[in-house]
Amino acid sequence: MTNFNFLRTHHVSSGARLVSTEQTEQALNLTSPATTLMQDFTVKAPISILANTPLDAARKLATATPTDALMVMDDKGQVVGVTSSVELQSIRVTTQALQMGLKPSDLLVHDVMRSLHVLPCISLQNARNTNLGNVLTTMEHRGSFYLMVTDREQIRGIFNARKIAKALGVGLDITPVAQSFQDVVASVEHPH
Repeated sequence: MTNFNFLRTHHVSSGARLVSTEQTEQALNLTSPATTLMQDFTVKAPISILANTPLDAARKLATATPTDALMVMDDKGQVVGVTSSVELQSIRVTTQALQMGLKPSDLLVHDVMRSLHVLPCISLQNARNTNLGNVLTTMEHRGSFYLMVTDREQIRGIFNARKIAKALGVGLDITPVAQSFQDVVASVEHPH
């Protein structure tokens, strides 16, 4: 192996402790590198679900599979949106069903997902060069619980505001952006 260099090594004294995920999360703060809480799809493949999956089946998958974000795919294997177990159980589902004149159990995933075309994205390079505070500020400013990470126009990963806030022990101030006219109408209080 003449084309490679050796790495500088060192020794650890006996009695060293293991670093646990609890210690790592406690050490995180708003100035920590953003990639520490990025879900990198090259490290762990995302959980995905078809857009035409009935809501009840999606809820079962989301409950049975621990993940911060379910990637919603079309029948050609293209990402069309994102959702989560929190969103699949939210009041937004009931509101959407009422607007469509359906029961919540009649909805499909694509009826309640966050559409890809409205989700903000940053490049992998930007994700590597920023901190968690900047990521949360961007999400709050854009009104999105998700921030997609792209690498050469491919989706490389995702940030989830709820996951970051929980890990850092901070509050969120995110007002989701309306995706449709129905969302706007639903957010306005009616006098009757």
